[in-house]
Amino acid sequence: MAKITKRYCGGRKSPYQLTWCEQGSRHSRFFETERERDEFLRANDYLEKSSFQSLMRLDMDTISDIARIESMRGKITFREIWEFWERNHTAKRVLKLWDACYEYLRDMQANAKVIRSHFIHVRRILEVLVESFGERQVEDITRDELEGWLKNLPYAPITVKNYRSCLCATWRWFEKHELVSKNVAKLIDCPNIEMGEIGILTVEETERLLRANEKIDPEVCGLMALGLFAGMRTSAIARVAYDEITMRQGILTPAEKTKKNRRNYIENLPDNLWAWLERTPKTAFGWCERKWKKRRESTLRRAGLLVNGKQLKTPNENGKFPQNRIPPHNAFWRSFES
Repeated sequence: MAKITKRYCGGRKSPYQLTWCEQGSRHSRFFETERERDEFLRANDYLEKSSFQSLMRLDMDTISDIARIESMRGKITFREIWEFWERNHTAKRVLKLWDACYEYLRDMQANAKVIRSHFIHVRRILEVLVESFGERQVEDITRDELEGWLKNLPYAPITVKNYRSCLCATWRWFEKHELVSKNVAKLIDCPNIEMGEIGILTVEETERLLRANEKIDPEVCGLMALGLFAGMRTSAIARVAYDEITMRQGILTPAEKTKKNRRNYIENLPDNLWAWLERTPKTAFGWCERKWKKRRESTLRRAGLLVNGKQLKTPNENGKFPQNRIPPHNAFWRSFES
């Protein structure tokens, strides 16, 4: 819009200034007296007309906005309003979900507190998510869409809950870095999870397991004793070092798989644990987790205690189906706790 501005510039021989814009170019002239400036403006009255015509080209919405600002601005000038906006305004980034998830994962990698197994877990979930929403703008994805996506996942409720937790953390990061206005994922309903009874091995089953393998595979019997009589989880057993066991005193638990990455020294353990560990060769300690689970599976099979998911769908010689998976998940340490 064309605008005519009158200024007084002290210290000049011709202090009275007149500036205006004409066809996109800015012009300025100085006059010795105010009267000369006004005469020049009257002689060139098209400048006033140009300014008025530019004003008339404003649409009604713009005029309404100007009128509203005028009613509220008080003594603050429009220039001051503009300068404040220019200093404090930051342009909002608009990213597709592909790019936003990529930045989130890069930030996770740069954070030394995130362990690699958790990073891989989050990356796999986001890879599934971007298959459906990768080309969408992050801000445009709604809560209903994310909730519908979760409901259509072919997974158990506990897995869907883990996916939801990952979405909440991801959108929290998006909100923190101003990629979205609010975290819509935290409003997603959490799936109902029906927890069954905790499965354990009975005393008779435990005795059968150990007696069936004590002479055939004494190495794995000592490792199983760590779960049965010390309450250690399957993932932690494979990480126990022989040097961290003080016979008849206590065990220093490994840090990488214990809660909050802490190491604990457990004491006051039963005598039957030490009886089995004293018979266990040192070569048993230091196995990888895969080898330990394979050897444990063989011992369960020898004792007739292995019923896997496939066998639950297969009838036995009497035409009946097994009712429960044997052994139940984390049965060793749960048996110890019970």
